[in-house]
Amino acid sequence: MQRVYEESVKEYKSYILEGLPKFGNKKRILILGAGMAGLVAGSLLKKAGHDVVILEGNDRVGGRVHTIREPFTNGNYIDVGAMRIPKNHQYVQTYIAKFGLSTNPFINSKPNDLFMINGQKVFRSEYEQNPDLLQFHLLPHERGKTAKQLFLDAVQPFLDLYRSSSDQEKKKLEDQFSNFSMGEYLRNNPYGPSMSNHAVRMIKLLLGIEGFPEFSFLDILIDITFPIFNGQTEFVEIQGGNDRLPHAFLPELIDNIYFEQKVTKIVHNHNRVTVHTEDQRFSKPSCWSGDLLLTTVPFSAFQFIDIFPFGCLSLKKWQAIREVINVPAVKIGIEFKSRFWERYPVGNLISDLPIRFAYQASHHQGMPGPGILLASYTWGQNALLFNSLGQKEATKQVLENLARVYGNVVYEEYMQSVVYNWSQNPFSAGCFTLFTPGQSRDLEDVMPLPEGRIHFAGEQTSSYHGWIEGAIESGIRAAKEMNHR
Repeated sequence: MQRVYEESVKEYKSYILEGLPKFGNKKRILILGAGMAGLVAGSLLKKAGHDVVILEGNDRVGGRVHTIREPFTNGNYIDVGAMRIPKNHQYVQTYIAKFGLSTNPFINSKPNDLFMINGQKVFRSEYEQNPDLLQFHLLPHERGKTAKQLFLDAVQPFLDLYRSSSDQEKKKLEDQFSNFSMGEYLRNNPYGPSMSNHAVRMIKLLLGIEGFPEFSFLDILIDITFPIFNGQTEFVEIQGGNDRLPHAFLPELIDNIYFEQKVTKIVHNHNRVTVHTEDQRFSKPSCWSGDLLLTTVPFSAFQFIDIFPFGCLSLKKWQAIREVINVPAVKIGIEFKSRFWERYPVGNLISDLPIRFAYQASHHQGMPGPGILLASYTWGQNALLFNSLGQKEATKQVLENLARVYGNVVYEEYMQSVVYNWSQNPFSAGCFTLFTPGQSRDLEDVMPLPEGRIHFAGEQTSSYHGWIEGAIESGIRAAKEMNHR
């Protein structure tokens, strides 16, 4: 599907490599958030000669690019935020090359991945030979097909029609299908075969979208299912942890970033913007003033900030701020005394158990000593299961699920765990944006638009939800807007 950001790839890549053109007067620009969008915008604007102040609520840069190294040993770590980077995402790959960062392949799927679904244990290679082994009780015309094949049967006619349409026709299709949830589209397909409830459940479980029953067909299709599960996209991870990318901005921006500054209020005047913050360490209030403001705060968390006057933002923007949410996500990393799983003929796990997905780290493969397993990755409604559990109870549940594969060795080798719940981060209030039906039609166009002296960036304002690429694209766009004022 043609993406909006593809139209500007050449221009935006030139800004990454050569900077923005010098334009107009020097401005003092306040930036809320030192995630990828804020860092990209701050870097470009500073190089263009502007006075940049970046206010960050956390005690680190990166936002939802977050690598945890403590309390792990032996140089082990886990990326609790963005963990895989598509090789065809040109902005992030340009920055990786610019900073001279090394990457490893991220292995998304292998023939020995194990499906633990409907009480069955089936390897991916066996399942692809005979999908009926998972016992989904499909209709006769659905049997013998994998979830990917069923899904492509359903969506390919729409994709073919979309690709062959004019821009005006594409806009009509987007508006028409904005109202569909993924489940509704699959069950009542206007262009391809409609699926039975069992087939829909099979697709949702195996393609990782079970946690998004009420979210937009278009958003899930474009931002999750095709990039991650179509089998053609190659992924990498940054060697040493994905947070090495945001850390690469620090030599240039460290003097511009103020950490642990929780934004409490924004006042929009006719010639200035003022931001009130509270230092999280000392509960000390501060006040910052600038010519322009860029907020990269996800709308879920932005709701906690008081904005004066109310009318400085349009009613449509207020609607987006109130209604567009970040979906939940939980990652549970467990460190074991050894990488015992490498002795088993089992790859990643895909299950209908509470752990849902478990991934073996691509880095440190085969090395001696303690190792980390991403023992559970859940998102959407599946992640909400863990909201009711503390770290001890969540770890116990995950170990019980893993023991169904590996046996008691998981208890014998257990060292420590990290449970990271993005819904409990007050500066993101969730992990990434997905639209519900109708939101792309009603709100997508207004979300990135400036309102007076306030500009907006972050992956929620981009054409690519849930990816570092979207955050970078939005940061470049916002920097270009502000530079030209």
